Amino acid sequence: MSAILLLVIVMAQTFSKCWLVVSFAINQRAIAATLCENRAKPNSSCHGKCYLRKQMAAQEKQEGAPLNGGKEKFEVLLFNEVCKELTVEPFTAISTSFSAYAAAPIQRDNAAIFHPPRA
Repeated sequence: MSAILLLVIVMAQTFSKCWLVVSFAINQRAIAATLCENRAKPNSSCHGKCYLRKQMAAQEKQEGAPLNGGKEKFEVLLFNEVCKELTVEPFTAISTSFSAYAAAPIQRDNAAIFHPPRA
């Protein structure tokens, strides 16, 4: 459902000019009678096209304008500055030997290691 909504939103933005022209063609008589600048001139061949030009210009201006008005800028830091000073606290090494565990040698059985068959 959300994919369909997202698709409709993208398509509406893509075909906004087409929608503007289609809606003008559908309502051309009403636009010519009420919204046209030349409606008082009966001999004019405008028939509401001046209104369509204004709407198209407003659409172009809206699409060309940046989303945030170009006022806000931000920086993305990819690397942090490494601190040059490194202080190391003095530490004492404590060595403890466990004689019972240190004397036992480690033995391995080579046959227990898995070897894949050769092709």
